[in-house]
Amino acid sequence: MPTRINVIEYVTIANTGNVTDFGNLVAARAEVSGCSSSVRGIIAGGNESGGASKNTIEYVTIATTGNAADFGDLTQGRDQTAAASSSTRGIIAGGGATRRNTIDYVTMASTGNATDFGDLATVKDGHAGTSSATRAVFGGGHNGSTSGINVIEYITIASVGNAADFGDLTAVRFLPAATSNGHGGL
Repeated sequence: MPTRINVIEYVTIANTGNVTDFGNLVAARAEVSGCSSSVRGIIAGGNESGGASKNTIEYVTIATTGNAADFGDLTQGRDQTAAASSSTRGIIAGGGATRRNTIDYVTMASTGNATDFGDLATVKDGHAGTSSATRAVFGGGHNGSTSGINVIEYITIASVGNAADFGDLTAVRFLPAATSNGHGGL
């Protein structure tokens, strides 16, 4: 079982060095996902002690350190989700102890509950998400098979709908990480 913590840390990307304390989450959780605009960081889902998947969404204001505050709720409690964002929308996809294909979105400038965006083609958890200003991709993960999956799916962030096939990873991956130089919040 993963260790649950409430610590938020940050780095200044332009400089090398160690992480610095930013603040704390409202509650200690593990297996959360996060996305951001240039103003707000969003932390979604995860699980607290006892292992139950949570529907919690919290946020921080990136320019100032401090503790996270309640943003709203996901449509379902989930952990091991993938997240991506444009400058206005945060996307939270898949996850959950029972592996879901749900995609939710939030409008990052205003707090409130997540809204249903559509569905992933593959039911999964433990996958990675990344984005450009217009498109989010989700790759890898676990769908109940013993070795993970190599599926990559994508959505157009500005319009709701189901994910479509993007292609395949070169190998199956479980709990991968992803990043992009075309992040929507910058």
